[in-house]
Amino acid sequence: MINMSSSTRVRLTLFCSTATLLFGCGAEKPTSETDPIPVIDTHIHLYDTNRSEGVPWPPTSDKVLYRPVLSQHFDAICEANDVTATVIVEASDRVEDNQWALDLVKHNPERYLGLVGNLPIGTDEFTELLNRFAKDKRFVGLRMRQRPGDENFFTAAVWRNLQLLADKELTLDVLLSNFDLADVSMIASRVPTLKILINHLTGLTITGDPADANWSAAVKKAAAHPNVYCKVSGIFQRSGQSPAPKEVSYYAPIFKVVYEAFGEDRIIYGSNWPVTDRGGKYEEQLGVINEFFKPMGRPTLEKLYWKNASKFYGVELVAH
Repeated sequence: MINMSSSTRVRLTLFCSTATLLFGCGAEKPTSETDPIPVIDTHIHLYDTNRSEGVPWPPTSDKVLYRPVLSQHFDAICEANDVTATVIVEASDRVEDNQWALDLVKHNPERYLGLVGNLPIGTDEFTELLNRFAKDKRFVGLRMRQRPGDENFFTAAVWRNLQLLADKELTLDVLLSNFDLADVSMIASRVPTLKILINHLTGLTITGDPADANWSAAVKKAAAHPNVYCKVSGIFQRSGQSPAPKEVSYYAPIFKVVYEAFGEDRIIYGSNWPVTDRGGKYEEQLGVINEFFKPMGRPTLEKLYWKNASKFYGVELVAH
């Protein structure tokens, strides 16, 4: 058994096939350099456009994403790419859709390890809702995406709610569309016991050019807080192109800044599937990430692909 701090326990199955992108199979010892590395994809979305009430996202105008995206569809992605498990990120702002997602994947806890939920932070009902959903050990945290009130968002109620999240040892993903790195640094400073995960390489548009100096400085400032991590995810989306560039050199300047700022212990892999479909195939994005990080060595890859995710989200893995 792998010793982790969480009470949540799932079984970890190591998938081996000729399509393995990371390492081959066939080694006799679990610690062999040729053993496959488990992959936890910490950022996928599941939804059903056929539900009678519809979905708040994606819009019907999105010809790529507006379709049912369910567990059986991600199962196929896992089998084709040797992805071991995942953490779902709720993209709906409807409270009951958190329960819908939990119910959708309850049949396969070995693959669907947890849910990063979406609850209305700073509202009167937040505490009751968090207490309710936190009873399910698969509910690992929240993503902060909406910003009602704009510059007036960070009220006393919001700070109380963020502290409650930390007190319950739950996590905070932050989508940097309505927030920025200065907000992340502020939250990390005011709630130092809250584990914070910046989504999608900070949400900047990747251009293939050298990293902007001001952005690099902001990344380093956020990374100076030990409770802040960064998700290496959504790279095709961040290119702003469809299809997205497939050359590792295009993304390397951004990867380099993030890796040097956060180090091997605070980077976490995620895909942002099915949004990845706008830019290319799942295996193409994973291949770009792997090409950059593979030279850092197996210990770094293990942290990127599953160990840091296990530590951050508090899922304990049982190898067999």
